[in-house]
Amino acid sequence: MSGDRLVSGSRVAVVGGGIAGAGLAASLMFNGRARGVSLEVRVYAQGEPDSVPPPVVLTPECRSRLAALGCRVPLDWRVHELRGVEVISDGRRELLPAPAGGLWVVDNWPHGPGGMSVVREALTTAATAQGARFISRRVDRVEHQPPSPDAPTPVRNSGPLVVRAQGSGERFHAVALATGTGSALAENFFPGFQPAPTVAAVHARVRQSASRLSLAPLARLWLSPLPTIDGLFLLPSAHSVYVLAFGPLVTPADLCQALMMAARDGLLEEGFELSALETTRLPFGPGRTLVAPGQLAVGPAAVGHPLQIGLSETLATCSRAAVGLLDGGLTPAALERRYVRNGLSEMMEDAAAGARSVAWLRRAGRRAPEAFLAARKRGAVGGVYSGGVLGLAAPTPLALLASARWAGLREVVGSWLRTTVEPVPTAMPSLEPDLYYVVDDDPDAREAMTQLLESTGATVVAFADELALFCAVARRPPTAILLDVVLHWVDGLRLCEGLKKHPLTRNTRVIVMSGLDRPHVRQGALDAGAEAFLPKPVEPRQLMQVLLGETLDAPRPALRPADVAAALESDRYAAS
Repeated sequence: MSGDRLVSGSRVAVVGGGIAGAGLAASLMFNGRARGVSLEVRVYAQGEPDSVPPPVVLTPECRSRLAALGCRVPLDWRVHELRGVEVISDGRRELLPAPAGGLWVVDNWPHGPGGMSVVREALTTAATAQGARFISRRVDRVEHQPPSPDAPTPVRNSGPLVVRAQGSGERFHAVALATGTGSALAENFFPGFQPAPTVAAVHARVRQSASRLSLAPLARLWLSPLPTIDGLFLLPSAHSVYVLAFGPLVTPADLCQALMMAARDGLLEEGFELSALETTRLPFGPGRTLVAPGQLAVGPAAVGHPLQIGLSETLATCSRAAVGLLDGGLTPAALERRYVRNGLSEMMEDAAAGARSVAWLRRAGRRAPEAFLAARKRGAVGGVYSGGVLGLAAPTPLALLASARWAGLREVVGSWLRTTVEPVPTAMPSLEPDLYYVVDDDPDAREAMTQLLESTGATVVAFADELALFCAVARRPPTAILLDVVLHWVDGLRLCEGLKKHPLTRNTRVIVMSGLDRPHVRQGALDAGAEAFLPKPVEPRQLMQVLLGETLDAPRPALRPADVAAALESDRYAAS
């Protein structure tokens, strides 16, 4: 260490062993060697593996950056290539073609690791080959503790930053945070650290019964499929579909309902199975305070927005951070100038624009897909890091924001001047008489209800998984649906409400059943559009009355204790 600069022998810690952490380690080793500086880089690979392993979309620019870091990009990563990205909103669709060189979807799931793990391992191998060390240890906090003047020489030369990891502490000259969004370490990285803001998201994996998907090689962005979802990504790979829903109030139930709607509209194949689901966070703009003496943040912890596809921004922050640490010095002013203002300024503008575009695209409604085309026609392409949206070089986030704002204003003004008429599907499937759907996750209750209905000569289709119901109802409308309230992924009341909102399924009779015979549950079922509410276990006579359209017998009122006492007293006198 010479003053406030990294020199040969300086120690650098990278907290986080994901794409950003491995990429920064490889970039530090590569750029240091190019400058004749031999660094000691240690990567703390922490955290549990994702239960939903995401795939990776590699743009041509991503592949170039990986190769520049010494990462081997094998041709078998090109097994599944996307033809483009389709943007959907309010029934309107527009296709944005893939750039020259194509969008590669790297993914081996479910037969192997997800694409994120595959690329991370490749970067880890490249960084390790150049001398970086990876340690499986969780970091608790980072402290700025300059060694005392009377400390031994090795301690004085080992750096002022202490990384506390599972009870041990090591000194470094510089520390980088590369843990992604929502890291528990953020509050303990340095005082005043303000990483990139985040938005709630839910992601999942969808499997098909077929051995290989037959979906079109298109990624899809469905804007505002539900009030709580700002955007839904559908990313097909060779054997599965990765889905990601984001929005401030999104929940796993919202994602499940959106998946049922996607299957109904032909965006997913029938017979799909939800194999994994997990909540997460996405970056939603630029961070505000990213540097401290010898410390900085990279990757999604520093900057990002939900409309990104690919690793361009993450890999670009790694390169800028390595150059900033090696050339700019370790003082806050030097890092702010070299890394933030000179290195990240363009990406921070794009991240802010991408995050703001989301709200305007929601306002734009059916004009949102046109906004992407209009922004693309502006001819603007990304800067030196090719940071477009949806994995494309164009449109840029700034161009998209301008087009989305204009489309949103036009839609708002247009809504004042027109009468909304809901489009009617061109092909309305006819009702199939004596066909009943039973949706219940309890196999005994499902079997009992099926036998009861079949004893009357009806045809019954039973669903253990409610996710396939939307698709089945839209293609083969039944006479009625018998729906349990407590299901695996989506509660029955929300499912009923979703059925009643769509033109294809709104006239389907829905009868809600539940063992929770409470007034608020009963009223909630009726408010959601159910024709009737039946307490479980269901009495066959009551069920037949509902199916035949007869009025249910009024339930007998419960006797009060005073009534019981009076009846007993009357019986005593009568017997005397």
